[in-house]
Amino acid sequence: MLSASDENRELKKRLQPRYPGVAYVPDRFLVVVLSAVLCWQLDWESQGVAVLGTVKAASGHLFTFRWPFQVFHMKHIRDAMSTSFLIALLGFFESTVAAKSLGGSETFPAMQLSANRELVALGAANLVGACFMGLPAFGGYGRSKVNKATGGKSPMSSLFLSLISLLSILFLLPYMYYLPVSFLPNAFVMIS
Repeated sequence: MLSASDENRELKKRLQPRYPGVAYVPDRFLVVVLSAVLCWQLDWESQGVAVLGTVKAASGHLFTFRWPFQVFHMKHIRDAMSTSFLIALLGFFESTVAAKSLGGSETFPAMQLSANRELVALGAANLVGACFMGLPAFGGYGRSKVNKATGGKSPMSSLFLSLISLLSILFLLPYMYYLPVSFLPNAFVMIS
């Protein structure tokens, strides 16, 4: 059985030869917004559907610096090592695949893509993110693929995408109060 995103992808493949513009329809975004509106209008929350609710920072502030290498965190290192190693390994493979498959000089003629540079940048970003209790991140292969498909020619296009994502989280998240929790995987795929 196909998931909703697989069904949308299959429908897009069938419609694209006849209607090329269908490739740019934000289907996941529409599903997330439609589910939140239906949950709000039909009052699914009172009928037992778990909703996202209000999302607030644990500290109450938008960005709070916390030094991650505190003594009371050290007791969790043994439990976190296997998970962190798996995340690092997946990040390494995805970054390497992205650098190899998206090409070098034919994609961005003025710059040379390197998996090593990508991994150093991701490591630095994760160290800074850890100081603000951020989730670990690794290469956005899907995002890079969309960037290439839509004609992005420089790293500025990725910067603009990141800025749009940040502004969406800051200003549109309160409107996602009624988003059913079961739709959160679609929402996270949509953001990344």
